[in-house]
Amino acid sequence: MASELEIEIEVGTVSLAPRQPFGVVDGWIDFRRPALKPNRRAVPIAAALSVKGGTGRTTTAVAFALHWAEAANGPILLVDADLEAPGISYLFEAFAGRPKISLEDLITLAHSEGTDGAPATTTFVAERLRDHLLTGNIYVLPLRRDIDELASSSVKPEHLSTPERPFAMADLLSHVGEKLGAVGIVVDVRAGLVPLGVNLAMDPDVSPIIVTSLAEQSVRATTDFSAFLAREFRRAGATPRRPLLVVNRVPLVFRQTGMDKKITEPLIAGLVDTLVVGTDEVTSSQDIYTAVPEIQPYIQANVPELADMQVPTGNWRDFVEQLQNSGFSRALSESLHEFLTTELSFKRKDTTPIASPESSPSNRRQLLESFANQLIAAENVQGKVPRPLVTQPLSALSSRYKSEVPIAIAEGAKGTGKTLAARYIVSKYNWNLVVQDLIGARDAVAAHLIPVTASVQSSEIFQREADDARRLNSGALGLSEPLSIYDTTTFIKDRISSNLTENQWVSIWLDIIAWSIGFRPRSTGAGEEFFSELRRQEKSVIAIFEGLEELYSSVADAGVEPAMRALLISLPQKLRSEPRRPIGILTLVRRDTVEAAVKQNLDQFRREYAPFALNWTEEDVLELAAWLADQSNALPGLWSNGFRERPAAERATLLEPLWGSKLGPDDQPGRRTREAYTATWVIAVLSDLRGRLVPRDLVRLLASAAKIEPDKEELDLYTSRLLTPRSLRTAVEPTSSVKVSETEEEIAELKTAFDKFKSQADELSVPLTDGVIAQLGLTPTEVSSLVRHGIIFGEKSPYEVPELFRRGLGLKHSGARRSVVNLYNRARKRL
Repeated sequence: MASELEIEIEVGTVSLAPRQPFGVVDGWIDFRRPALKPNRRAVPIAAALSVKGGTGRTTTAVAFALHWAEAANGPILLVDADLEAPGISYLFEAFAGRPKISLEDLITLAHSEGTDGAPATTTFVAERLRDHLLTGNIYVLPLRRDIDELASSSVKPEHLSTPERPFAMADLLSHVGEKLGAVGIVVDVRAGLVPLGVNLAMDPDVSPIIVTSLAEQSVRATTDFSAFLAREFRRAGATPRRPLLVVNRVPLVFRQTGMDKKITEPLIAGLVDTLVVGTDEVTSSQDIYTAVPEIQPYIQANVPELADMQVPTGNWRDFVEQLQNSGFSRALSESLHEFLTTELSFKRKDTTPIASPESSPSNRRQLLESFANQLIAAENVQGKVPRPLVTQPLSALSSRYKSEVPIAIAEGAKGTGKTLAARYIVSKYNWNLVVQDLIGARDAVAAHLIPVTASVQSSEIFQREADDARRLNSGALGLSEPLSIYDTTTFIKDRISSNLTENQWVSIWLDIIAWSIGFRPRSTGAGEEFFSELRRQEKSVIAIFEGLEELYSSVADAGVEPAMRALLISLPQKLRSEPRRPIGILTLVRRDTVEAAVKQNLDQFRREYAPFALNWTEEDVLELAAWLADQSNALPGLWSNGFRERPAAERATLLEPLWGSKLGPDDQPGRRTREAYTATWVIAVLSDLRGRLVPRDLVRLLASAAKIEPDKEELDLYTSRLLTPRSLRTAVEPTSSVKVSETEEEIAELKTAFDKFKSQADELSVPLTDGVIAQLGLTPTEVSSLVRHGIIFGEKSPYEVPELFRRGLGLKHSGARRSVVNLYNRARKRL
C-alpha cells in the first residue's frame, strides 16, 4: 500500500530564523541575531553563574550586590532566579515576610502583555518592589511569592525570547530596574547548564560572575562550561564579556603551596580560550595587546575557607552581618571593585579640559617630557634631588635600620632607580634625616653618609655632590680634607687591574672608606684605625656604594670578581663583627655584578637581602606614573602619599587625567569599546613574562609619549586626558629599541644572540619554534642565556618573547595569542 501513495516533493529555499536560545544541551542553539539594534539598557546587569551547586554562588551574589550598592551609593535590584534552591527568597521571607511580587509574576505578566518591553508589567512590578527594599540598599525580587510551592510556573523565562529579542529576559529586568531607580541588577541563577543561565551567559550585555570551588567536579564542570561558551560565541560571531571568576573555600594550605593555582589551571586556560581569539599576524611595529581580552581576559578572586560562613544564618539582616564579620566581603572587595569599575560602570564623556589657559595641555606635556627625560639619567637631574618614590624596598630599608647602621645590599637591574636613590641618600648627609623623610620616623640612629663610589663618569653634577658630601661630613668629624671621588675611583680601577685577593680587597675597601671622609688619606691601614677613631668620638658612618659598573669594562675582566666578592660578602661580614658597629654599608648594585661575584649560594645571598632588592611591582609602576605627572607639575595633585593604599581600580581611575581609561574613547551608556584599559596595557607592554618591571621603561615611555602632540581630531576627542592613545602606542617603539640596547650593554653575553635577531628583523615570528631558532642560528648556550635573562620564556620551544623585547628585536607575532596571554597573567599573579 505504501508504494501506491503519491508523494509530491517541492524544492525551494527557506530562510530560517534563529532559534530561541533555550540553552538546552541536547539540541543545537543559534544565538546569532540578524541586524539587531544595539542594546541600550539603562541599567547594567551582572549574573552569578555556577555549573555545580554548593559553590557559594548565592553568597557571592549577595556580597556583590551589597558591595555594588555601597560603591555606587544607590540601590541594587537582586533577583533570585534559582528555581531549585531559592536561597535569597528564603532570606527575604524570614526577614520581611511574604513578598508582594516575584520573578515568576514578572515573567507571566510580561508574556501575557505581549508588547515589546512590556511597559505596563514593568511599571507594575517596579511599584510593588518598592516595599522590598532591605538592609544594604538592596531591592529583592524573590523567585515566587509562595516559596513552599515547589512546582515552577509553566511560563518560563525562555518563552519571552524572540528571534528579534533573544535576550528579552535581561531587557525586561533592566526596564524594571530603571523604573525602580536601581543603579544595577544582580541575578542569582540556578546551578547547572539551565536555559536562563546560558541565555544570560551568552548575552553580550550581561557581565558574568562565574563561581566555583576547588572540588574536582566543580572545576571540571566549570571548565566545560567555558569551552561551551567559547564554541557558541565563535559560532555566533559575538564578543564575550570579561567575567569575574570567584573561587570559594580555598584552604589555607592550598594557598600557601600554590595548589589552588594548579587545580584551576585548566579552568583558566578555558577562560583564555573563550575570550582571546586573535590569530592574525602582528608585525614588529604593531601592538599585540590590542583589546581588553588580549591583556586580562578575566578578573579572579580567591576566597579562603571561613569558619564563620560554614552555617549561613536564616534571615537577611543576620546574613549581611555574617558576610561582613566573617571576612567574606573583605576577601572579595578589591576584585569586586575592579569588576565594577571596568565592566559595569559607564562614564559619560567629560568635556572639561584638563588645563587652564595659564597652563595649556601642550605646556604640561612639555613639563612631563622634560622631567621624565631628566630622570632617565638620574645622575644628571638638575637642582635639588627629588625624593624618590617610597617603594617597598626603600620603606623596608628605613624601617629595618632605625636603631643601628645598615649593612645591606640593594640589588636591581639597570633602570630600577639605584642612582636616584643613591643621590637622594647622599644629599641628606645623615641617616636619621633619610629615615625621617622616607617613613616619618624621628628616632633613627645618626650616622654620617659617605659616598664611596657613584655614577659620576658622565655626571659633573653627581661628582660635585659626592665631593661636597665628603667634605661636609669630614668637617663634622673634625678630619682632614678627604680624597675626591675622582681620586678614589682612579685608585680602585688601578687596584682592580692588579689582580688582588679577596682578603686584600677587604682592607682596600676599608681604607677607601676612611680616605673618603678625610681620615689619614692615602695611608695603608687607615680603615682598621678608623674603627677606633669612630668609637673614640662615639660616631657612626655609612659608606654608600653605587655605580660600581663604572669601575670596569666587564664583570668578566680579570680582578673584578675578587673585588666585588669582597665588597658584597666579606666586607659586610667584617662590619657586622665589629663592636658597636661604627661603620655601616649600603651597596646599590646591578644584578649582573651580583651574579658574577657570588658564585656559591647565590639564592641564599639573595634571600638575605630580598627585602631591599629593587624589584618594582605593578602597583609601584602605576604609582610612579602618577608621581611623575605630579612632580613634573604636568598634573599637580594627581599623586599623594596615600595613592598606593587605594584599591587597584581606584588607582586606575586616578590616572585617567594622564592617559584616559582606555586606549581609545571611553565607554558610554549602551556602547562599550574593546580597546585595552590603559593602565593594564602599560603594565602588559612593559612587563617581562616573569612579572618583572623596570621603572626606567615607564619613564622613557611617558617621555616619548609626551613629545607627541595630538592632532585636531584627537584634541576634540580626548579633552580630559594629557596623553592620547596614539602617542602611547607610538612611544613603545623607541622605548623598546633603547631597552634592547641597554640590555645588550648590561649583559654582554647577549650581544651575539641579539645581533642574530637584528640581522633578520621583520622576517621571523614568535613564538620561537625549533625552526625559527635554527633559522636564526642560535646555539643551545645562547638559547639558555636568553631564557635565563628573561628575553625569551618557556621550558622548551616554542618560546614566547615579552612585548618590549619583541618589538625592539624586530620580531613579528603569529598564531593564537592565548599562550602569551596565559604567561602574562601568570606573571601578574607573581608581581
